[in-house]
Amino acid sequence: MEIRKVQKTGGASYIISLPKDWVKASKIEKNDPLGLISQPDGSLTITPHIHGKVAERVKIIDLKDIYDCEYLYRLLIAAYVTGFNTIKITTPSRIPSFAHKAVRMFIQASIGQEVSEETEKSMTIKDLLNPGEMPFENVISRMHVIIEGMLNDAIYALKTKDRELAEDVIFRDRDVNKLYWLISRQYNLLLRNVSLSHEMGMNVETALHYMQIARVIERTGDQVVQIAENVRSMIFLSTEKKTSEIFQNLAAEAMEIFKAGVDSFCNRNVTQSQRIYERIGKYYRHCDESSKQLIESAGGQTAGIISIAYIIDNLKKIGEYTGVICESAINYGIMTQDQDPNEDHAADAETDEGTNAAPRADPANRRD
Repeated sequence: MEIRKVQKTGGASYIISLPKDWVKASKIEKNDPLGLISQPDGSLTITPHIHGKVAERVKIIDLKDIYDCEYLYRLLIAAYVTGFNTIKITTPSRIPSFAHKAVRMFIQASIGQEVSEETEKSMTIKDLLNPGEMPFENVISRMHVIIEGMLNDAIYALKTKDRELAEDVIFRDRDVNKLYWLISRQYNLLLRNVSLSHEMGMNVETALHYMQIARVIERTGDQVVQIAENVRSMIFLSTEKKTSEIFQNLAAEAMEIFKAGVDSFCNRNVTQSQRIYERIGKYYRHCDESSKQLIESAGGQTAGIISIAYIIDNLKKIGEYTGVICESAINYGIMTQDQDPNEDHAADAETDEGTNAAPRADPANRRD
């Protein structure tokens, strides 16, 4: 840490000199405006970014050592999530077909990414999305709506023996992943430039909680995908009518709890979060009781019994992830207990949280 003394000038103004290396690195000239952001711990952040604009960051990916479409696709996703707004793919020879395929996959799996330039030996992908156009809370809400529709359709596919509907549920998980990657990207952009908080309507500390919740919701979507995969394997088995009815009741209860958990987080309602957390234990018992009935209705079909057991486990995991959401909601609610739930904490740069918040371990990794 570099220590500098405060000086007083003009009788009422306090000044402090800026580190020369930082001034040069930030390309600051005489009379340039700087942003000053007060932090909750009493510190002060000085930033040359005062307009809330995303700084230009370019990632160059050289294909000379890359020969696999999936690997290139993962590199593109990584560059997107970590906040690069221009990605340039280069190659010493002609761009191979696998690179074109990877780029198409990437554009379909991301939001706001488009190819802006293309030559025989290079391809440039630009980010066209304004960070403020997709508020965190709206993204979380959209993720929940997609997952609810996926689970309802997965159970309906079992009832109607609709294989195509079950496969469509699996395909829709891409939309959930796309929104999760967007929140991760927005969070990383905010970490690099706290003055974006006004544009995004979110400070860094609050954004961290939203990213954690988005991760748990994304993992919930994975459980619904596994349910759809097991439903697909049960479609050609003979099942009683009550089988789909029991699953429908369990799924409806799971989504009711899950939605209430997400709402308690968005509303910062600690009491509601605790009530939902207590309901999860009852839901587990309901799943165990229903499991016995479902196994009896399988009529000794081994494949059916295995699929039923997997679906029950997936439904219980949805309850478990809801519990993780409630834990995070309680933490978030306590953190903001003295704040108005409808207040826009990032409307004034002076209320922005600092960039030094230490990320916690991903709660969704507690159980796979």
